[in-house]
Amino acid sequence: MYMVGQGDLSIPFVDSHIHLYEYDKDIENLCAGNYVFLAVSDDVESSVKTVEIAGRCQNVVPAVGYHPWNIKSLEGIDMEFFENVIKKSNVRFFGEIGLDKRFVSNTFDVQYQLFARFVEIAQRNNMGLSIHAPDAWKEALEVVRKNDIKVAIFHWYTGPIELLKEIIDNGYYIGINVAAKIQRKHLDVIRNAPLENIVTESDGPYRYRGLLLGPSMIPELVSTIASIKNVDVEIVREVIWKNFRRILKDVGIPI
Repeated sequence: MYMVGQGDLSIPFVDSHIHLYEYDKDIENLCAGNYVFLAVSDDVESSVKTVEIAGRCQNVVPAVGYHPWNIKSLEGIDMEFFENVIKKSNVRFFGEIGLDKRFVSNTFDVQYQLFARFVEIAQRNNMGLSIHAPDAWKEALEVVRKNDIKVAIFHWYTGPIELLKEIIDNGYYIGINVAAKIQRKHLDVIRNAPLENIVTESDGPYRYRGLLLGPSMIPELVSTIASIKNVDVEIVREVIWKNFRRILKDVGIPI
């Protein structure tokens, strides 16, 4: 079982969406820092790496899954692997999974079938979801809501503000990305999302508009959120950590 947060009296920064397996040499330093990570995966190979990293880093919660960008067809996708890793390694999250009409709309039908399958498995096992859904936020919300998913994080949410309220009303969480530094639309999400439903994220090491995203940018993001919400930085940091602890507790991860 994971021991996230135990033995450390300080409040960690939360990175609720990071592709940690891509960091190679920097992983040990990240494991030793004052962060807690929800480390996502993109396919079977990266899922194996993510679970291995979590086995040696106490501040890493692993998520396994299949990124919508990598889905060409259902043929060759080993769902048995994902079923087995849940049982053998006690993985409590699927991610990065979802739907994408913005960048890979040509495979949407196949994406939908696979996403529905992941959500069904998550429902049976009380798992949390880290959801990628550019221009398909409403469809993704409908799937998780119909399946009574308890914990869902809408990663890097840039969808309609009116749908944001619906997501919040269903008890789900909004991933606020460090790209808010240069993405005006994301600032509107910060203004409209209750602090109690926000978790911070980097999506590192993704490069966005020339900016290499990473967890080192999260303290600045916390300050941005505090400024927009007109509250103290430490209060924002504490509430986000409280939110993430609630997420972990709700999927059965001891803290």
